[in-house]
Amino acid sequence: DHTRQVHAERRSRYTKAVEQLANEKATVRLGGIYTLVGLVDEWLADDALNPEERQKEGQVIINNLCSYIRSPFTLALKAEMFEGDSEPDNYEGDFSKDQAAFHEEQNVRRTVFVEMSKRSSTFTRGLFGQITDTSQRMWSDFDFDFSRAPIFYPLNAITIEKGNFSGAKFYADANFFDAAFTQNADFSEAEFTQNADFSGAAFAQNANFIWATFTQNANFSRATFTQNANFSEAEFTQNADFDEAAFFENANFSGAAFFENTDFIGAAFTQNA
Repeated sequence: DHTRQVHAERRSRYTKAVEQLANEKATVRLGGIYTLVGLVDEWLADDALNPEERQKEGQVIINNLCSYIRSPFTLALKAEMFEGDSEPDNYEGDFSKDQAAFHEEQNVRRTVFVEMSKRSSTFTRGLFGQITDTSQRMWSDFDFDFSRAPIFYPLNAITIEKGNFSGAKFYADANFFDAAFTQNADFSEAEFTQNADFSGAAFAQNANFIWATFTQNANFSRATFTQNANFSEAEFTQNADFDEAAFFENANFSGAAFFENTDFIGAAFTQNA
């Protein structure tokens, strides 16, 4: 009876937290996110359930968090305006209000990734910055689906367990500086409308950028690819920088198009390129 009561109360908090994600106030949405993250931890630590049941309960909540990341946000279309130094001429609407709402939502959505990062695999870096000795943690077995998501906030210096960003659209600068991808990273058909910064990023498993489009500068300097890196059919409209990048398995650039300066100075290819 006590166990059923605990589970019922937990599901009640879950329902309320999901409703909070749709609240117009950023602080309420943040509260919903922290509640959902805490509930995942509670399910995983529930000794009354077998491991499969714990995983299933946690995955349902993870799916909700990922769904929130994939949800549309109209103001993302104006990301370049809001990141500028001054209000553009003839702006339709209340610029200050919209800019504040834009930055609030940036913070809310990045918080989801930060909390996931805290519970992701731990690792050490090798001599060339590559990920070695990965140690899985509680959230390592979950599936994370950010496909076709609108991304307009920085994701630098965090750990991303399973980075499924296939078809995602990056409306502001894509900042993955020093990010760590501890499992497969999928950016296939992703669209980077502003600068893309993957400098110092570390990919522990396969990195897939097939058919990705980089409209402005793409920076992969000092990035490390521990397993296969696939950039086939990718399109680099502006400068592409792979300076001192390290490829420890196969690197595939077949069909890739480079329209401006391309820098592979100091890059290291251990296997087939």
